Amino acid sequence: MKQEDTKQKILDKALELFSLNGYNAVSVGEIAKAVGIKAPSLYNHFPSKRAIFDAIV
Repeated sequence: MKQEDTKQKILDKALELFSLNGYNAVSVGEIAKAVGIKAPSLYNHFPSKRAIFDAIV
């Protein structure tokens, strides 16, 4: 998967999870699992959960 594809998939899955469960109830690990990557790999694309949220809104 290309880096840009992975980044977009992270944003898409995070939006879905945040919408269903709320920002505070979602962990970086849950986002990574939904994307199909390990949590440490997610940090290659975004430095924090807040950075993911900021990229969405």
